[in-house]
Amino acid sequence: MARRVSDRSRVARTRLLVSLALTLTALLYTVVCQLAHTMYTVLGLTVTGVGIFASTWFVLDACICWQDDLQRRRAPSGRAVR
Repeated sequence: MARRVSDRSRVARTRLLVSLALTLTALLYTVVCQLAHTMYTVLGLTVTGVGIFASTWFVLDACICWQDDLQRRRAPSGRAVR
């Protein structure tokens, strides 16, 4: 029987997907502003840069949570994980 993914891991993955969606939306906004030659391009670039930083942070968080889940599954059931 397969074990459930921990809530911490599920929250980390959800946070990652939302961050990626918002970053891609900001990138599309930036491209459209650039093509229209508006002065909001700088705002779009700033938001996209912050989104890329946040998405990178959330990828690392999701990977760490996933590794933690794997270690808990592999640990013997009678011994505590240190």
